[in-house]
Parts: sequence; C-alpha cells; structure tokens
Amino acid sequence: MSLFRTKEWWRTECGNSETFDGQSLLVVPLFGEEKRDIIIVASHSGNLRIYKPSAQWIDETNSSSGYKFTDLMIETKIADCIIDVKSGKFVSGSQDVRLGVLMPTKLVVYGVTLTAGSTDHGDRCLLEVAYEHELPRFPASLIVGPFGAARGRDFFCVQCIDGTMLFYEQETHTFVQPMKNRLLPEPIAYAPKNDVFVTTNPGWCLECYRYQNIAEFGRTAEERMMKGEDKSLEPDWIYNLGEAVLGIEPVTLTSFEVGIVVLGERNLYCFRDNCTGVKYAKRLDYTPLCFHAYVIEPDGKLMVLVVADTDTLLVYEGTTLKWSAQLPFTPVAIARAHFQHLEGVIVILSEEGRLEACYLGAEPSLFVAPPIHRRGFDYKAAEDELVEMRKITKSATTADKELSPATMESELLMTIDISKDLEKAPLIGENEGEQDSMCRINIEVSSYTPLTNVEVNVEVLRPLVVTNGYHVFPALRERQVIQTTIYINEILPPLSSEARITASYETDNGGLRVLQKPIQLPLRMMLRACPPETNASFSVTIKCLDPLVNFSQLFPEFIVDTTQRPSSNALGLRVLNTNHVVTIVAGASTNRYRVQSNDPLSMTLVLQQMVTRLKSRSPGNIVTSIGQNHLQLVQSQVEAHFGSRQRVKAISNEIALLTTQLRNIERKILQGIRDRNVRSLGATGLPVLLESTYRAMFSHLQELEAAQAERSRAGHGLQCAVRLLLLLIRPNVNDEKYAILESAIGFEPQLRNDVDWEEVADVALFALLRVTSRKPENEPSTRQLTWNKFDTARDLAKLKKRLVHAVERLSKPLESVQENEADSAE
Repeated sequence: MSLFRTKEWWRTECGNSETFDGQSLLVVPLFGEEKRDIIIVASHSGNLRIYKPSAQWIDETNSSSGYKFTDLMIETKIADCIIDVKSGKFVSGSQDVRLGVLMPTKLVVYGVTLTAGSTDHGDRCLLEVAYEHELPRFPASLIVGPFGAARGRDFFCVQCIDGTMLFYEQETHTFVQPMKNRLLPEPIAYAPKNDVFVTTNPGWCLECYRYQNIAEFGRTAEERMMKGEDKSLEPDWIYNLGEAVLGIEPVTLTSFEVGIVVLGERNLYCFRDNCTGVKYAKRLDYTPLCFHAYVIEPDGKLMVLVVADTDTLLVYEGTTLKWSAQLPFTPVAIARAHFQHLEGVIVILSEEGRLEACYLGAEPSLFVAPPIHRRGFDYKAAEDELVEMRKITKSATTADKELSPATMESELLMTIDISKDLEKAPLIGENEGEQDSMCRINIEVSSYTPLTNVEVNVEVLRPLVVTNGYHVFPALRERQVIQTTIYINEILPPLSSEARITASYETDNGGLRVLQKPIQLPLRMMLRACPPETNASFSVTIKCLDPLVNFSQLFPEFIVDTTQRPSSNALGLRVLNTNHVVTIVAGASTNRYRVQSNDPLSMTLVLQQMVTRLKSRSPGNIVTSIGQNHLQLVQSQVEAHFGSRQRVKAISNEIALLTTQLRNIERKILQGIRDRNVRSLGATGLPVLLESTYRAMFSHLQELEAAQAERSRAGHGLQCAVRLLLLLIRPNVNDEKYAILESAIGFEPQLRNDVDWEEVADVALFALLRVTSRKPENEPSTRQLTWNKFDTARDLAKLKKRLVHAVERLSKPLESVQENEADSAE
C-alpha cells in the first residue's frame, strides 16, 4: 500500500462483458509524431478500438476535462478473437505506419487513414485491409521489427501455441523455425540494435538467438531433412534465471548501448547490450503483475514501472525505488504515452476493459479518523454485566449438553417399520437358488416443531448394501415416508445384522441435533437353518453359569422353519452368500455352548447374536475362553492383508516405472517430429517400444484392479477375525479395558497406500502396553511413541507379538496365550 494515489486524467470503459490481457494494449504515434500517441485496444471478443484522448486541464474546476465521445475514433469487430496487435512499416514501398492484427487463423495488416475535419463531429478515420497471411498453426503472440537490420521495413514473427516461430517478410512467408525443447509459447522480444531475439526456455533460462542464425538454419531445414541430419537450433548465449519470466522488453539507453529488461516472479533484471552479463538485478518483495520500461531523454535514465498484486505502481530508477502510488484497479497491461496536452501519461488497462490514463501526482490521500466522543465508563457495572453474561452462557451450554435422547425424539419423530417378508434380491455370482434375502424398510419422519435441513442416512456394514439410503428435506413441515431396501451384494461373510439410522436437523433457534437409532435386520436375510455338521476345524466355547437356553428360545426364527426337533442339542445355520455351515452344540452336562465351523470368519455373526441374546437373558453369567487358534486366526488375516498391500504396492511401482518410460519415449518421438525426422523414426524402434509399453501398462492395470479387489477382501476378513476376537474377550473384562482394546484394533481397514490397519494398530497397541505396564508412574518410559512404516516381515512379527501381549494383559491369563507369546519371543 502507498500513501499516494494516481490522479485520473482520462478514463473510459471498453465494451461490456469483454476480456483483455497484456497483449491487448498498444500505445503508438499511428499518424506521426506531430499527432502524438494513439491508444489501440483489442479485445478477446474481436473488437478493435482506437482512442485519441483530447482531455485538457480546466483551471476553474482544477481538474481534467475527461473523456469525450469524439475521442473514440474507431470501434469495429474484425474477428472472433484478437490475440495480439502491433504497429510498424508493414507494406512494401511505403513508410506509413500500419497495424498488424493477429487472429486465431490469420495475420491481417490494416491501414488506418485519417481525414481531418471531414465530419460534423471531427476527424474521420477509416480501417482498410492491406493484405493477410493464413496461419498453419494456432498463434500465441506477435513480434515485429526490422529483422536482419532492414531499413525502412518491419517484418513479422508469429509464435505459435507449440513454440514454433513463423517468419514473414511483409507480404512474403519466408520460413518456419521450431525451437528446441519447446512445447508451449514463452515470453519473447526482439532487440533491433543487435538484431537478436531474447526468450526463455522451459528450464527458466534466458536465451538469445541472432536473426541471421535463425534465418540460415530455417532456410536449410529441407536440405538437412533430405540428408537425414538430426540438428536443432542452439542459442548464441544462455543465462540461468531460475524463475519464471513474466515479460521481456529491450530499451535503447544511448546511441551505442541497449538494455534488456526482464521481469521475473521474484526479481527484476537488466542485461547489458552484449547480452552476456547482468547490468543490475533487483529483488522484489511482492508479486509483480506487469511492467513497462522506458528511458528519460536526454539524461538516458532507465525507468521501470512495475505493478504489484496489491494494486500498487512502483517506479524504479535502476535498483532505486523513486515513487509508489496506489492504482484504482488491477491492470493487466501498462504503457506510457505522450498526449497532445500532457506528456508522460501512464495508461493502464484492466482485464474487464477499464481503460485509464493517469499521472502520479504529489498529494497524499490520508484518512483521518473522526474524534471519538469521550464519556465516563463505569467499570463496576461492566464487570457485573460480564459476570451475568457468563452465567447465562454457562447455563445455556449445560442445558444443551444435558439434552436427552427422549427430548430429541420428541422434536423429531422417527418410526421404523422392518418388513418381515423378505423379497428377491439381485443375483450374486452363482447363487441362484435362494434369493429371498432382501429386506424392505419404511422410515416415517415427522415433527411437531419446525425443523430445517433434515438429513436421514442409513448405514450398514459389508457385504450389506442400501438402496436410496440418503435423503434430505430442506424444511420438514409434514410427514415424510422413506422407503429403502437392504440386501447382500458380495460373497463375503457378514459382520453384523445391525443397521444404523442417523438423522441430523436444525431447530428453529439454530441448534444442531443428531439422532441415531440402531435396528436389527432379520437374521433370515443372511442365515438359513440346515442340518448340523459333526466335524469342524474351528470352534469357540461359551460357558454359562445359569442353565442353558433352548434353541427354540435362543433362535426362534430358525426353529420354526426347520424339521429338526426343538429339543435337539445341535443347530445348523448356513451363511446364505458363502454356503458355509456354522453349528451350535449345547452341552447340558458341561453347561456350555460350542460354536464350530470350517470357515472361522462365518462364525462372527452367529457368535455376536449368541452373546447378545444370552446377555439379555442372564447378564454377566457367561464366560468365554480364548485359545491359541483364535489368535492364530487374527495373525493369519493380518498376514493376508499385509501381503495384499505389498502386492498392490509392487504393481503400482511397476506402473510408475512404465509411465516414466512412456513419457521418455513420447518425448523422443515428439522431438523427432519437430526436427522433421519422421522417416528415421521406424529405424530407431521407438514405435515398437511405444506399443509394447502401452501393452505392458494395460496388463499391469488389470493386475492392479484384481490386487485392489483382493486387498479389499483381505481387509474384510481381517475385520471379521478381529471382531471375533473382541467378542471372545468382551465377557471376560470390564467396560474400560474392552473400550481400550477395541479402539486399538477394532477399526475398519482403510484403502490407503502408506497408512493402513497395521501401522495404526501397531502404534495403538504400543501405547496400550505402555499404559498398562507395571512400571511405577514416576518412572518415565525410555522408548518414544514413533510411527513405524511396515515394509518387511519383521515389522509384522512385532505387531503379532504386541497383539498377544495386549490380549494377555487385558483378558484372563491363559496357558495357550502364554505358549503363543513364548513362540513369538523366540
């Protein structure tokens, strides 16, 4: 920010809803030096406007006369878009200044004719086409000048969107010159004194090319192509800037010295006329937008106008800041003009088309705050008021925290109806037999008070899915009924039969409420009664202190449909989507239940239902035992999940290498095409290598898709095994210990490359073991809690050992656990 502001001399708006950039403004003495400068503005909409400001200073009002309608000499639409506009002597045999207008498909040269006093309102200006060039490529910028030290003539250089340069000597097209390692256009300028082009390359290096070298290299391109030579144009000198360049402007300092001013993102440079050394460099502590360099005659002082991102204009003489002033808007282009009644005017153009001619001025614009009204202040009354406000705030916060679920249910009435009749579900793989496994749920939402932004969401665990599970009501004024269905869509063992319905809403006073309701889905969606199996490889024992409950009371929904006797001591349940059988055997003499199956993961849902239903009948009267096979199940699932992660990582690394190889091949092919060596591409073998690389990438992408699916299945298996272990530990420990262990390992694996279940569980188990350690509280731990990245099997062995230690400390000490711990220590 600056204390000073620029003073407006002349201002206008260039059209409506048009856009402009740094190449849209041109200030030039179009009708001769005696007529002074003319402002030419070209828009991206194809409109060309020519202004001749005639503002004068009025002593009576001590201000400028401003814009007049006669200042607009020409306003016409000449194309769909104007990319750049330049002026020069572009017509053979004529020394008149013409306009070169760059359009998306052609370069057009216009002659501007001025007839003084030919109309009632003033001078008449006509725009006539002299000639035009059709462009073979899409252009990006236009450079003009007397290339090759031509006298009395100016030539064209069109930089295309791919960096290729097209050269025209007035009405004649001369040659095309591709630039080395150039895929996009870069800032470029021409210095007539030394007949050189100064530009930048993609490596943020400043390069200089002599026109004679460019012309000779471009005219012999066909000859080199016939000989099969692979050469590219090399710069005469190069300077490493190390930053992106915003603009380049050559200026004539004296009759024998030229300076090249370069504006970077962080520095302002001035290079010597021999283009081999830096005259000076100025570090900028702001972000520049645009600049303009000029020389004050006859002193030969180099001045640079730089516009900062804070809408501040800074004037530099060399590296010294001479002046700064605040601009009225953010310009995209800046120039310096000499008008009829004022010289050295600063012309700025905004992106929206605001055009203004201003001068610096010398009067600071200061804002002086008005004096405040002093009055007495009662500190005692203010303190009492503050205490009272704190009491009100505390009571409101406490009342909000003590809001009971019953109160929220009275605000939002949510009635849930679960259909007992199952419907046909979509086919899953080869299971085409029993498909009546889809449950329909009706949710009725209503309220007696006005509620807004009501959101209802239904969540289930895999392999269950919900259709239309998310609904939003901006304003709940009447009863709304939501219908949704839940079914199984994957061949995975079910984790739980619970569905959670979450409703969030806003009250009339702006309070946010969240209401959750868990519901139990019918077990017949996932399980079917079947004959029990006598042999199984995995079993779990549940001991009851009370007499055993009959299966007709424990699982009445399955006893009704089966033909086995209600007094039977065994019940078989088949998981519908995996076809694995889980058998429950009741031992009346031992007062125990034994749950067994050949697929341990399929037992999770059955065991969860048994523990829940037994606790509801006799809370605190069941005990479970943890064996070595239970811990080995979790460890095997951890190994499978870690192996699937490693597989995904290896395939991703292979794809990354192939991507790098593909990029290098494409760069080589593009370089050959740009150097016109298309005939020799087949001999290099690059097309064959490109095709084989594409084929290998597609093959690896298919492998990656399969590996990611396997990782997802392994993550679900790990979650089932951990849930089974937690169900066995839950009856044997108190709520606090169970909550600690569940938070450490009972979370869902995430599909992330660097951090997944293993890393998080390892840190959590390490913290759990340190908290439950028998060391005195005043004795600090020597080991720090660090994040361990899993890469090897050794890291996995440490995780298994910590898991066994955690289970041993939190549950009852068992002989099997101690044996497994000894094996892990070895």
